[in-house]
Amino acid sequence: MLQIFDNICILLAKAEQKHNQFTKAVLNQKDLGITPVQMLVLYTLYKGDGISVSELGKRSYLDNSTLTGLIDRLEMMKLVYRADSPEDRRAYLIFLTQKAIDLKAAVLDVCNTVRNEMLKECTGEEIEVLERVLLKIYQTL
Repeated sequence: MLQIFDNICILLAKAEQKHNQFTKAVLNQKDLGITPVQMLVLYTLYKGDGISVSELGKRSYLDNSTLTGLIDRLEMMKLVYRADSPEDRRAYLIFLTQKAIDLKAAVLDVCNTVRNEMLKECTGEEIEVLERVLLKIYQTL
């Protein structure tokens, strides 16, 4: 093991870096034309679209300033569209397009491929512990 990996903060950061690089590679291999963070936004919208940017931010754990550029790019790619909110004339809602809906199976397949590859050397018990520890880290910070 590399000497810097005796520091859990560095180990966690480097593991996420590898995860992101691998996810990018799988997305490129599948020729989906999206980035890992765009996949996160689509994944969140697959669980329920027609939501405001602030609600999308809460559900995806991204801030509104980050989402604005992401939504712009996804809209240019014809994966989402904005519609006026009936409750607030100043706001708009984000919806999936048919093109994004058609990509859903491929996006979920990428998620499963990455998960399976990332955890292939782990036991079920190790995966459960990892999920609990990562959630605790997230909630603590």
